Amino acid sequence: MGASGAAQAQNQPYKPPPPARPTGIAPKGDFTKGLEPARPELDPGQAAGSEGSDEAFRAKAEADAIRKANVGGGHVLVKRAGSRLMLPTGSGRPEVFDSVWPNASGNNEGAYEDYRFDGLSPDREFFVVRATFYEGSNVYWVSRKDGTRYTMHGEVRPSPDGRFLVMANASASHDFNGIVVWENPGGRLVERFRFSPPLVGISFYRFMRWKDGRTVELEHTALGDEITCHGGTQEALAVLTRDGEQWAVKDVTASRCKR
Repeated sequence: MGASGAAQAQNQPYKPPPPARPTGIAPKGDFTKGLEPARPELDPGQAAGSEGSDEAFRAKAEADAIRKANVGGGHVLVKRAGSRLMLPTGSGRPEVFDSVWPNASGNNEGAYEDYRFDGLSPDREFFVVRATFYEGSNVYWVSRKDGTRYTMHGEVRPSPDGRFLVMANASASHDFNGIVVWENPGGRLVERFRFSPPLVGISFYRFMRWKDGRTVELEHTALGDEITCHGGTQEALAVLTRDGEQWAVKDVTASRCKR
């Protein structure tokens, strides 16, 4: 299907990009001292949208997640104030996400950003925040220790022992399309592998399961060949494997045409 060769070509010594620096701006001690007031665009925690809308659904889901984290998270105290989401960290400085919601007239729709708390990571070392934009979406993990923000792109799947995290996102439009692997050595994430299929012959990878601590099974889908699979898609089983410090992805079954 053409993508495996490109993926294996990435099986070289990998230098991950540095994570974003924490952006919390409150001095140590008072959780909210020094922060600019949140924009009072609407009622606290409510983006524009009628009952039953996507915005209302996200607001309710966040309220449930905040309640659960604050009750069982050991003095987590995640806070929502209007358009502002505040996440406490061990440094005493909150990590802040400011949503941008269109006003009642619909102006500024292209600048729409909605950040919602989604809970804690499986190891409870990170806050999970889901972002919805005018075009596209994203997922962020924020360290509870120091507020470091990591861009995860999509749903994260920990390995059985929790040492590695894999994300396989399939997107044909604005979101990241591809695979990322992180190592989690004690509450900080180190990117170990990143692969995006080439634009020519667009293909997608979807997570299926961790087969063991070093092997991930993936569904690989690509546009059908013009001759043998015109108008359809080609599907194959792929695996993402770790060999020492190196990762590689490849197809392990012949592709079949699906129309």
